[in-house]
Amino acid sequence: MRHNIVIPSFELVHNATMIKKFNFFPSFLSTLYLSIIVLYQTAFSYIYIFQKKDEFFSWVIGLIHNSYFIEVVIWIAIWFILYIFIQPIAEWGIVLLIDAYNKKDASKYKISTWVTQWLLNFLPLFEYHNFMWMFRLLSIITFYFLLLRVFWENYAITISIITFFYLLFSILINLLFAYTRFFIVFEKKPVFEAISLSTHMSLNSIEVTGKLYYTLFLVYIRIFLTLIIFIIFPFIFSTLVALVTTQIFYIVWVIILSIVFIFFLLFISHLNSVVEIFVEALWYNAYIENKKDMDSPSE
Repeated sequence: MRHNIVIPSFELVHNATMIKKFNFFPSFLSTLYLSIIVLYQTAFSYIYIFQKKDEFFSWVIGLIHNSYFIEVVIWIAIWFILYIFIQPIAEWGIVLLIDAYNKKDASKYKISTWVTQWLLNFLPLFEYHNFMWMFRLLSIITFYFLLLRVFWENYAITISIITFFYLLFSILINLLFAYTRFFIVFEKKPVFEAISLSTHMSLNSIEVTGKLYYTLFLVYIRIFLTLIIFIIFPFIFSTLVALVTTQIFYIVWVIILSIVFIFFLLFISHLNSVVEIFVEALWYNAYIENKKDMDSPSE
């Protein structure tokens, strides 16, 4: 497994500059989405722990009445639409580029090929991407905290138990459906047929699939990195407001911290992109090896 799956994946991540460039913008959008979720969870935890609900709602009301509120809503809507549509395209694009890189097929880098393949694969991948939303770790954690805030007093233990078992179920679903996107992209299968074939492949190669599944958690390194940044930087800005009294120094420090924050955001986006490509390459190589076993005649 190491020589057929892991080593080629390391080599691809090290050498495939084109794939890194392609995946950076989708990864950046994904990092922003994750940042908003983490900031939301952190802010509400802070509000509830320190009893700041009155101040928070006063701030929200003041924000709504600002002249730039409509512009902010429009930009958020544009970003959200981009995220929804670009993520499935990115999932398809990475798979196609990895395949082209391994087969040394330069034709798949042509714009005409990209447009054709995009039209063929977008709808099933979009459908599959949204179907899997309910089984993603971040979605489960977000919904869990939301339920805790709403029903904390009487149902916290029940909600935690149900969420734990649902988390185990989602791990099983992700394990069985791991190869679905490859059947969609390479064999043009509809979503549920691709899910069936992926389940069959996963069960036939459960040892390899099980060993590779833990690599999915590498993607969630970004949760902790983003969490650290979005916890540290608000405290730094709060301290700055409290300590700096001179307007010119305040402006200088805000500019410096903003530059540092943007640098970290771009760095995390790049790191996310590399990790996502590596994980996708692992699954691609596993799919190719398992496909050989499935297609070979049984003894």
